[in-house]
Amino acid sequence: MECRVFGLLRKSSAAKGRVGIAFDSGRVAVAVAVRVGDRTVLERCEVLAFDPAGGVEAAATVIRSAGLPRMPVSMVLRPEDYQLVLVEAPDVPPAELRAAMRWRLKDSIDFRVEDAVIDVFDVPPQSRGGVGRMMYAVAARRTAVERCAAALSGMPLFDVVDVPELCLRNLASRMTEAAGGVALLHLGDTSASVILVRGTTFYFSRQTELRPVKVGPTAGDADDAAQLDSDAIVLELQRSLDYYERHFDQPPISRIAISPISDRARALAAALNRDTGFDVSALDLNDLLGLQTPVEPSVQSACLMAVGAAIREERRTL
Repeated sequence: MECRVFGLLRKSSAAKGRVGIAFDSGRVAVAVAVRVGDRTVLERCEVLAFDPAGGVEAAATVIRSAGLPRMPVSMVLRPEDYQLVLVEAPDVPPAELRAAMRWRLKDSIDFRVEDAVIDVFDVPPQSRGGVGRMMYAVAARRTAVERCAAALSGMPLFDVVDVPELCLRNLASRMTEAAGGVALLHLGDTSASVILVRGTTFYFSRQTELRPVKVGPTAGDADDAAQLDSDAIVLELQRSLDYYERHFDQPPISRIAISPISDRARALAAALNRDTGFDVSALDLNDLLGLQTPVEPSVQSACLMAVGAAIREERRTL
């Protein structure tokens, strides 16, 4: 299973590494990963600042001046630039799949389907009777894809526009427990994504709202930011895990990781360990990738998607 998501170059690459790039407001997260034997080594992980008033050209300039190696490049879309939709696969030949999917998505996305770039990736067959072949469809705003291409105009090996869910899948699949199934809970500012992975296979993604806990007269202060309503999160996790077990006929998952690493992630992991039977911890890239030079939590947070993009291993396209 692979989502090349809008592959721009169709050539195979013999390069033994990849560059991952993710934009935020006024900064570019960059990660460089290389294969050394059977290991993936993260050679570079940093945040580059640029003036957002300068638009795409300012971003392109800072990337060109970064001295990045000549390797295949993955660009990660921002959450506001795409939508991920689980749909029943149209019964058409593979060559016609994306065109047929476009009409399936017409009433499922909040922008004009004519303005979308479409790609798809499979999920494993569901065990419940009467359920047809399901696929995830990625609908990206064409303007966002074009903006990515313009920002990376100086990088001739730019070949993939990626999505955060599959970047998280790449990270979760590196966990030692991944062969038996893991859940990765990725915390945003006001919402979180639950990603379920077994081996390298992406099974399921769910979005959930994050609710802060009111702990007293200082609630709302900066110190309160680390405290979330763990009961509500446990409920959403259980719903996701129940769906995974019932619909895919899989054994229970007991290992949960929380990303990105932070005081908030550690506090939530401690609460979930205390209140559930799950083995829960914050996802630390230093441990996950065996880094000899530690990466600070703030840099890990900013670069997490770029790292996930850089460690992708697929080469084929649908």
